[in-house]
Amino acid sequence: MKTIWKNIMTAMVILPGAGTAFAQNQPLTCWYNDHADFTSADSAPAGATIGSVVKAGSGDKTYSYTISARDGTACPVQLPLSTTTAITVALVRQDEGSCTNDNVADTGSAVVAGSATVSRDTSTTSTAAIRLAGGSPNTSYHVYLKCFRQLGMIRTDAGGNAGRTFDFPTDAVGPVIAFEISPEGAPPGTKLQSLAIKK
Repeated sequence: MKTIWKNIMTAMVILPGAGTAFAQNQPLTCWYNDHADFTSADSAPAGATIGSVVKAGSGDKTYSYTISARDGTACPVQLPLSTTTAITVALVRQDEGSCTNDNVADTGSAVVAGSATVSRDTSTTSTAAIRLAGGSPNTSYHVYLKCFRQLGMIRTDAGGNAGRTFDFPTDAVGPVIAFEISPEGAPPGTKLQSLAIKK
């Protein structure tokens, strides 16, 4: 497992005239520095490929990662420098889901509380970058790779935000990957389910 990032930067990109709860997914560019830390997000240029990681310049814009999301809080707080492609999906507030979370959807009215990003490190290992945004403050959450095992814990700061990566064997799951994030005690309405990620 990799370390927790202490500084989580927030960048918001929302469609004009729309509130966060009703914003629609759109192509976004997540920017990273040469330490692999997230620095900012903005609208992706026309023709940008969702999931692509591109070496760019230097400083706060050393490389970019293009996702489809409502705003920049979905960008992983860190992305390994060796990454060439990744998949980011929303974490939706929902108590139950199947092994593949095929009943989880990111609709305009869904409460999105973060994201899960999966990238392949080696031929046998993948990394899951979990980002929580606006969760319960100062709370420990269990992170589960569904129908496989618990990957570890992630703890939010005073603002309810957190970011951490977890490694797992790529062949430990089937063709679809899904996550469940559950706070200690898990009172109703507090669990998060990821959208399904197809390998």
